[in-house]
Amino acid sequence: MKKPKIDDKGFSVPLALTDMIPVLFFGLSAIRVGQLFSSALFVTGAAVCLLSGIVKVLWKLIVAVSHRSVWPMFMQMRIFMPAGFLLMLAALFVGRADLNGRAILAGLLSFPACIFFGLSVLGMVLMVIFAIKLDSGNPKANWLEQAVNGAAQACFFVGLLLV
Repeated sequence: MKKPKIDDKGFSVPLALTDMIPVLFFGLSAIRVGQLFSSALFVTGAAVCLLSGIVKVLWKLIVAVSHRSVWPMFMQMRIFMPAGFLLMLAALFVGRADLNGRAILAGLLSFPACIFFGLSVLGMVLMVIFAIKLDSGNPKANWLEQAVNGAAQACFFVGLLLV
């Protein structure tokens, strides 16, 4: 896999700290879902995703302070984030007998939670588009990604609190 070019001059401490916002909301959401759905597999997947996000924040801090990119820290998210989400999805599949589909759907569609979940889904769709179209080594693209990701993760967490 070819190493992407990193524009280290545009990465700043404020950008790295902004990247912590979606990681924080993801962690809070994982705790909330973990309370609703007791599964060691889910918790493991969420922990992998959370640690991957924290490593990416640390990578940005290193780039901002030292102007050096630690390439494995940059690339790890492409491996560990999908693996963590697959574990979380597997947990839902394995534990599907314990889930009340009607109650989950009712919670997702309840007002005003449905607005927050809808905004979260829109944000995640945009994140997929960004992953395909934008250069994640570009600081300007990172600001856009983090603004959308932070808003989407915050909306998802608020939706969970309203269920």
